[in-house]
Amino acid sequence: MFGTANDPLVGNRVGGINVFGGGLALYATGGIKIGGVGVSGDTSCTDHFVAWRVRHTLALDHFGGTPGVPLVGGVSGDPAHPDNIIYDITPTPSGGLLDPVGTLSQSTGGFGHPMCSPATPNPNTLPAVQTP
Repeated sequence: MFGTANDPLVGNRVGGINVFGGGLALYATGGIKIGGVGVSGDTSCTDHFVAWRVRHTLALDHFGGTPGVPLVGGVSGDPAHPDNIIYDITPTPSGGLLDPVGTLSQSTGGFGHPMCSPATPNPNTLPAVQTP
């Protein structure tokens, strides 16, 4: 059914926020969602940082304190970076994301991302989002 004329999404806009590093929503002045930017080609952490800086340079990051963002802002815990990458994954007892007996690591807030290379900058050093 998906990808056909009877696809339930025909005529509808796919919504939501991509919480995988490298994809971010774009917000014009007034907090109006106008699209998204995706970057791919390096680690997902680096892709996230590049997408964040592109969005900021284009001045399409006007969503600080908008009604649609508090959930993510609350999860990230940083109103200046409400949709920032979140590193809150607890490793398995063996120290990885999946241990030999199949135990998966867990994200405390549900939106967590595995830590990247130690050379990756701190996500809190990214420019703050702008108010609508």
